[in-house]
Amino acid sequence: MIFYEYHLHPEIDLEGMLKTSEKLGWKGVCLVCKSLESMEELKKRLLNMRPANDVFFGYRIETNQPENVQKTARKMRKRVEIIIVQGGDIEVNRAACETSEIDILSHPEMGRKDSGLDYVMAKLAKGNNVAIEFNFRNVLFSSKKTRSDILSSMLENAKLVRKYKTPFVLTSGALEPYDLRSPSELISFGRILGLNTKDIKENLSDRIIRENRKRLGGKWIMPGVEIE
Repeated sequence: MIFYEYHLHPEIDLEGMLKTSEKLGWKGVCLVCKSLESMEELKKRLLNMRPANDVFFGYRIETNQPENVQKTARKMRKRVEIIIVQGGDIEVNRAACETSEIDILSHPEMGRKDSGLDYVMAKLAKGNNVAIEFNFRNVLFSSKKTRSDILSSMLENAKLVRKYKTPFVLTSGALEPYDLRSPSELISFGRILGLNTKDIKENLSDRIIRENRKRLGGKWIMPGVEIE
């Protein structure tokens, strides 16, 4: 089975990130940027590298105003392959779950005393095909009570994901090559959260990027409907 990593920040060491991800067994990787300018700069750097794995780009929406989520997502949907919302604020989390143009809600628990999600948002995310992210870096670079709180929030969100069959992704969230984790390590992380192995593998596949490339191809009408 092929595995895709949907959340890498390659600004520090792009070449090392790509080589390491290939060695670890990732077939495809998403390089996440928070501006089109930084994305274009990375694309120029990639021209001389010829990476062996499938490299694509994600745009990260960072806002504390929930009305900007849908507005920005609709503006960017035909310009990038993956759209991610930086979560944490409860209203931003909800706006992301309500917006079908969003692919991934990242860090829904960030900076919160609760998990950042409830059953209503889990159902909305399911209906709009918005994946809930479980970012391993949040656990890796925390300790003591902070780590305990993060894991507790992730466990709560994993329960919601299981119950309502909400799509999800497990990611390294790597800033540098040594932050990267292999597919098998993220599968183990998912099992610790109580997620089903079969579901984990499906959500570590090319499912999201495959659908979005159809959407950008010009023949896509809606999920499951295309022009022949």
